[in-house]
Amino acid sequence: MRFINWLLHKCIVGLLGVVQKFLSVPTQTLFAGAGSSGQLARHMVAMGHQRILLVTDQILVDLGMAENIRKSVEEAGGELFVYCGVLPDPTTAIVEEGLAYYRTQRCDSILALGGGSSIDAAKGIAASATNGPVQSLVGILKIRQALAPLYAIPTTSGTGSEATFAAVISDAETHRKGFLADMKLIPLGVALDPLLLTGMPQGVTAATGADALTHAIETYIGRWSNDEVRRLSGTATRLLFDHLPRVYRNGQDVQSREAVSLASYYAGQAINHASVGMVHAIAHQFGGLYGTPHGVANAIVLPHVLDCYVKHSPEALAELAAVIGVGRSSQTDHERASAFVQATRDLLAQLGLATRLESFPTSDIPAVANDSMAECRQYPVPHWVSRAELETILDKIAV
Repeated sequence: MRFINWLLHKCIVGLLGVVQKFLSVPTQTLFAGAGSSGQLARHMVAMGHQRILLVTDQILVDLGMAENIRKSVEEAGGELFVYCGVLPDPTTAIVEEGLAYYRTQRCDSILALGGGSSIDAAKGIAASATNGPVQSLVGILKIRQALAPLYAIPTTSGTGSEATFAAVISDAETHRKGFLADMKLIPLGVALDPLLLTGMPQGVTAATGADALTHAIETYIGRWSNDEVRRLSGTATRLLFDHLPRVYRNGQDVQSREAVSLASYYAGQAINHASVGMVHAIAHQFGGLYGTPHGVANAIVLPHVLDCYVKHSPEALAELAAVIGVGRSSQTDHERASAFVQATRDLLAQLGLATRLESFPTSDIPAVANDSMAECRQYPVPHWVSRAELETILDKIAV
């Protein structure tokens, strides 16, 4: 059975790798720094977008963020229409409601404001505006026509959705998550405005930061990594180790907020080229079964998976040790990889993140292992983890 799983993994990843090489990643217009959200809004009007739909949630409207965007749009001569019905884990019903409002107001473009949920909802609306019902677009490369012009302003630093080619939309009736993957889903322009991030709660800062860190590490060490991926994810890793503890201690640190948002963005860009890995395969099961926030699940799983990779493929982890300045050049790859994993554990501990999942009983290990291995077949992991290795990892997480 292990050989069959390994062979399936090799075939699927090999085929996806060939397809990935022929996909062109669009270039985005990036605005970064204090006030960049206003710059992006004015840029949209300058690009000819006169009736902009803002896709966001009620909380950000209540905080006045939508009104600030409105002022920038109107000063530039455009109009802003606000759809604030986004909820966590957006559904097909939310996409349909947003699309109806987009059409009723005769909008010509879409601007997402919020975390991953708002950006994913905006992607769904933009795609279905030109391609039909979002349910028909679930899958890989199902989007035939260019989206309605789409832009994004993230208000968290972790998902990287503002840079990636993917979106997750749940079916409103079955609640099954639908995964959309197409390079057309990458927004045309992005603003990374640290002034919108200073009010992020400490726990959200930690969890989303762990999500970005997992993206950076998994893309760096994966089999599809290349020079460009290592540049992006290496920079993201260094920025997160340098600045994430600072923003966790002081959320008003604008310079470090900007650095962490750039790290999340770079790691998201790396995903477009290199995908993710085993950590995500396991973390997704915890989210689906127990409702564990994705960043929290990644933080719990990450060190244990890296421990396994130290034994079997330490070279890339040893390179990351040099990136963050731990270990010594005289040490072996194994020793430097171990130093990096220990530094990762120390960072996650500084962020107050859990090391075990209290809602995960040992009796669920077989089912979680089955589903994790099935999902992992599509990821270019540096080492194919055996069923025994995976169950050992899960046993360290369960209670």
